[in-house]
Amino acid sequence: MTSKKQADILLVSNNIFAGKYGEDKPFPGIVAIVDNKIAAVGDIAQRDEWIGEDTEVYELGDKVVCPGFSDNHVFFTGYVWKRIGADLSGANTPAEAAKILESFAKTLPDDKPVYGHGLNVDGWSDADKDAAILDKIFGARAVIAYTPDRDFCWLNKAAQERYQITADECWAEVSWRLFKEYLSDKKFAAREYKIFSDLLASRGVTSIKEIGFDTYFGFADILEDFEKKGQLKHRINLVSQPVGAPMNYEYGEECKKRFDSDFIRFMGYNVMVDGEICTQTAAMIEPYEGKGDWKGDEVDYASIEKAVLEADKRGMRCALHAEGDAAVRGAVDIFEKCQKVNGKRDSRHAIIDLEMTHPEDLKRMGELGISAINYFQIIQTNDGFDGFYGEECVGKQRLSNYWAYKRMLESGVNVCVGTDLPLSEPDIPLSLYFTVARKFLDGKPEGGFNKEQGITVAQTLRAWSAGGAYVNFMDKKLGTLEEGKLADIVVFDGDVFTAPIDEVPQIKVEMTICDGRLVYSK
Repeated sequence: MTSKKQADILLVSNNIFAGKYGEDKPFPGIVAIVDNKIAAVGDIAQRDEWIGEDTEVYELGDKVVCPGFSDNHVFFTGYVWKRIGADLSGANTPAEAAKILESFAKTLPDDKPVYGHGLNVDGWSDADKDAAILDKIFGARAVIAYTPDRDFCWLNKAAQERYQITADECWAEVSWRLFKEYLSDKKFAAREYKIFSDLLASRGVTSIKEIGFDTYFGFADILEDFEKKGQLKHRINLVSQPVGAPMNYEYGEECKKRFDSDFIRFMGYNVMVDGEICTQTAAMIEPYEGKGDWKGDEVDYASIEKAVLEADKRGMRCALHAEGDAAVRGAVDIFEKCQKVNGKRDSRHAIIDLEMTHPEDLKRMGELGISAINYFQIIQTNDGFDGFYGEECVGKQRLSNYWAYKRMLESGVNVCVGTDLPLSEPDIPLSLYFTVARKFLDGKPEGGFNKEQGITVAQTLRAWSAGGAYVNFMDKKLGTLEEGKLADIVVFDGDVFTAPIDEVPQIKVEMTICDGRLVYSK
């Protein structure tokens, strides 16, 4: 125990959830913080021992105190992409949208491209979407506006040439030239990261896996500057996702040496494997329902395996994004090959998404030590249960393998969480509603979807905390409330353990502490 007995911050609550494995119930107690570490987690009777003249004491009653949360799949660039430029959400016609873009353009230097977000093209004809409309107004000045789901962008000829994308093929991985462009504005990027940081702090997120395309286009310099100035409100586990160029191992080696602190670390690489079940492009073991022998788009496993084997050989961690059960199996095969070829090591490789999985592959994941980064909040991207595509795509029988969180835990898999921000913004109480009740936002189905694969409140919170710390090699320092660990702590404004599950989503984060500093207070 630290020799300094006066706490800088003392949290007193009837509901301390330490997050340790095997301890599923909160207890009445105190958490004492000295400098940036947890000095004690103990009985309320110890309260007065830690109070000094300068101690900030928080009497929290029944509010739950738990370890800080880790969002293990985040795109800052995507967050900016969702909100950059003119807000077109109020425009209903091409003329209205063009007028807003034209007005916004006048606020920019003449040589700057014009961005827009929130474009609603419902009811637009093909003629309405014609690039010629924008060509006539903006000429050689690039202009591009995205819909909220970024599944369509309205752009002129100059933007098509500048970014090498088309109106219907403008997802993140092909929009990297646009990302590179706006990240080059260092003042803009730094300002946006402060807003992004405040959002995460307000949700209790104290650690992220941040995905940067290729060499991150210089944005890592900004993060390093934030750290030097003591301005980071969360810890960052950087990964590189190759999109515009092959996996850059030299960049990875450089980043491993450069970023190895408790606040910024370089993990390795993120690789896309397959598509989506909802569009029937994800790789499936059995054909899609009613689609003949169609099992999804073909996956170049050989190329992925070659890249991952080399990264593993160099001591890098890889996270493979696999949604269909065949893609998950292919990812497991690749990680198994890594152990056979390069030898076993503490690699902590991971698979992301895992919307549908085969039970045998989950057993293999447990045996091989592969973590599962699940999208606990993915249900909220559906309008409701009636609009859910699962049965239509894979049939009723295979739904038992959908979002199989309980089976993952029973198979010995380290379970953690990602939101794919900006796809979803982290909301831990809402995620509890999905994992425990297994209901969609409309409250359906009544008994929960594939309820057999539901998990408990404690298991969900642990996935957000201890599971996330483990996959990022920080489990000795983070993830649980224990003496000597770094003080990353969250306080909810209610009791997520005893509140009726239908009311849990109304509970919010009251306070977030990162590295012993209060970074958010409601």
